[in-house]
Amino acid sequence: MALIALLAFASTAYAVPSVPVHTQEFTKKISAERIYQHIAKLADRDDARIAGFEGEHRAADYIARELEKYGLNVERQVFPFLAFQDRGSEVQVVEPEPRNLDSQTMTYSPATPEEGLRAELVYAGLGSEEEFAQVDAKGKIALIKRGEYTFYEKTQNAAKSGAVGAIIFNNASGNINGTLGEPTDIPAASLSDAEGESLKALLEQGIKVTVTMKVDAVLKNSYSQNVIGTIPGKKGGPFKERKTIVVGAHYDGVDTPAANDNASGTGTLLELARVLSKKPMYHDVKVIFFGAEEAGLVGSTHYVESLDPREIADIAAMINMDMVGVGDTMGVMTAEEGAVSFVADRAEEYIRAYGHPYRRTVSDRSDHAPFEAAGIPVVFLNYGPDPNYHTDEDTVDKLSKNNLYNMGVLVTTLTHDIANDKNLPERGAAFSAEGLKGEKRFHNPEFANR
Repeated sequence: MALIALLAFASTAYAVPSVPVHTQEFTKKISAERIYQHIAKLADRDDARIAGFEGEHRAADYIARELEKYGLNVERQVFPFLAFQDRGSEVQVVEPEPRNLDSQTMTYSPATPEEGLRAELVYAGLGSEEEFAQVDAKGKIALIKRGEYTFYEKTQNAAKSGAVGAIIFNNASGNINGTLGEPTDIPAASLSDAEGESLKALLEQGIKVTVTMKVDAVLKNSYSQNVIGTIPGKKGGPFKERKTIVVGAHYDGVDTPAANDNASGTGTLLELARVLSKKPMYHDVKVIFFGAEEAGLVGSTHYVESLDPREIADIAAMINMDMVGVGDTMGVMTAEEGAVSFVADRAEEYIRAYGHPYRRTVSDRSDHAPFEAAGIPVVFLNYGPDPNYHTDEDTVDKLSKNNLYNMGVLVTTLTHDIANDKNLPERGAAFSAEGLKGEKRFHNPEFANR
């Protein structure tokens, strides 16, 4: 997941720190080729790992088998999930002059009948109940402008007014990569600002506009899962002093091969698990492969919400990898600006010592965000930019093995060193997951619900 808004550049005039002492050991043990081969298996086709479908389930099986080979204790945290697959949409103007429009399906839109819908278009402003009360939408397709209300609210208001379909056009340049958040009573698609405004102008001139609309989508009740491998702390000290270090990556993808997003983080995390499984460490390390991230950080949120306050307090740090194979600059992120995170600070120190170009930024659009919301220090590490993000060009051949290697060495060293630190920062009061209720963040900054 992540096209990141780079908000701050923090690598200013600091003294260059010493290279972490265990780096040399891990430079010899981390294999970029092994990471690459994991990715090749996970991203070997189009629509490789859409959440809730067979490809994601197949990937979970692969991950679990690999972890078991390394001797990790493996569990699967299964949760119900409404699976959605977009197979395309079409919007065409029939009259006054025939033309094809460039539409996108709203995520969680139900499908139209196979033959599609044909109806007169009616403009309903921003799609409020009051605006629909002023127009005759019955049996028509509602044209609605983006803004103020969620896409779900707009579409359901159209349905309540008797409309058979909804077309939402952008209020900014370009089309909308949007989600309804949950299924609506009528199908919904989106258009760019330019195409929507042109249709609106015709209607405002009193010209009758008839359109056809087709949405080909699959909605089904299914499941996703988090695959969790544990490397127990083996070094001395009473058990109650041990903490847990979580290292995570999501393994689901959008309707692409999803090589960089995020088979790259998944493959790198598997390699970390292999190497650290052979290392005695003081604290427990949990490697967690999250499902259904692309649908709104569903797997990671489910995991954090499943923890009681004691378990949350026992997690000393969370390290997240997402999109680590493409680009020339590392990203070091917390979810919120100003968040206090010793693990993000330490990651930044290590990267500076290695001499990698990087940016210290913020993003709440990946699986670290629910952990930070529960009071856990986090760091989100990635590479960027990726010009093939969320496109069918997100394929294995675009990946840099050098990036995979750099990230593998960095995260393995960072995890190992924190897992052997007996003087981890105190967190103070135990936190809970209550603040997560109702939260839904999306990997794609344009994957909006309003």
